[in-house]
Amino acid sequence: MSKYYHIFFFLVVTLNSLGQDSLSLQQAIQIGLQKNFDIQLTQKNVAINQLMNNWGEAGRLPQVNLNIGQNNTISDQRNNPIAFAPYLFQSNDISGNVALNWTIFNGFGIRANKTKLEQLQIQSENTATLAIENTIHGIILAYYQAKMQREQLSLIFNLIQLTKEKYDQQVLKSNLGVGVKFELLQYENNLFSDSSSFYLQELAYLNSIRNLNLIMGEEIEKEWILSSEIKPELNNKDLNTLKKEMLANNTNIKNQYINMSLNQQDIELAKSSFYPSVNLNAGTNTSVGQLSTNDQNAPFPGASSRNLNYYANFTLNFRLYDGGKVRRGIKALELQNEVNQIQLQQIQKQLELEITNAYELFQTRKKIFDLNKKAFLAAQENLEIARFKEKSGLINSFNFRDIEMNYLSTGVNLYQSSFDLLESNATLLKLTGKIIQE
Repeated sequence: MSKYYHIFFFLVVTLNSLGQDSLSLQQAIQIGLQKNFDIQLTQKNVAINQLMNNWGEAGRLPQVNLNIGQNNTISDQRNNPIAFAPYLFQSNDISGNVALNWTIFNGFGIRANKTKLEQLQIQSENTATLAIENTIHGIILAYYQAKMQREQLSLIFNLIQLTKEKYDQQVLKSNLGVGVKFELLQYENNLFSDSSSFYLQELAYLNSIRNLNLIMGEEIEKEWILSSEIKPELNNKDLNTLKKEMLANNTNIKNQYINMSLNQQDIELAKSSFYPSVNLNAGTNTSVGQLSTNDQNAPFPGASSRNLNYYANFTLNFRLYDGGKVRRGIKALELQNEVNQIQLQQIQKQLELEITNAYELFQTRKKIFDLNKKAFLAAQENLEIARFKEKSGLINSFNFRDIEMNYLSTGVNLYQSSFDLLESNATLLKLTGKIIQE
């Protein structure tokens, strides 16, 4: 039994570490920035808006069209008593024209269109920034979650080794005839129980690695050796400073300002209808034709023609009355602008509440982390003392098991509080818009 468990858990730990690449938190973030699907999608949207942000799309540049046509006609005038030439004619001609259409002025609508295109590009870039922030935040949490599960797996493995050591001692005592069957069964039962916990914890660890791979955009079953240590952020933070940074840098607030700016450009576009528009239409028309007949009675076999025309025309359009449609549209946009202002205040208040709660949670988790750290160190020292006492017969297997479970429990609490503290710090960085910089 002892030999079996020794070989089994040695193989588990050894095989789990074979063929794995080392992965630090920084490397995980770099992979996620390149492969995360949300980031890739938002980058495509940025590229689309960059492409559309030009004066041609806004309407400043003229449009030039080329048209070419070929026409064939048969005209039978032989039964027409009033025809000047009562013959059968075939007409073939080629015509073409080049036309230029240019809006010279449309009440500053072109300028408003260009500004709106610029704002749409900035909006898409802010959306991409938000996707990057969410990805970095998600990778940080997923990475440390997997790291925490791995450390807890190590704790259970250490506990199994200790239980196996005690089990081996009881087997040896039983073989010498000085052991107690009850103690042997107790340690054997503990070994089975710890082994079950190991299996469950290993599954939790593998699932956390898969979740990390999903966020990074890697192959789901790819395995890693997580090299970054769990080091919680313990620096003091000032709430007022955090609030100022949030109001200045939070991406959600920036996006709301962009929404307000886009609404303002819609108002400018609507107001452009009150101004006249001036358009230029210029171009040239040309055609080459051939009129022919096979009628023997016709005095001529056919004729050819060629026409060439140039034109340049200006048109001025001014809307005199539209039933108040434009004014109502402008009024609605102005009301929407007031809605956006209220929404901005709502977002700011909501984020202020979130960062206050996150700050208080961070402070509380610092205290809990400090207590759990002290509790784990005490449990670790107590376990070492208990090992010697158990060998000396000063405590029984039940007392020793209680101390083992306390060691495991405080270790799990320590890693959980470390993760909670890291999660709070990452949330504060995200809310203040500094997670990318950090």
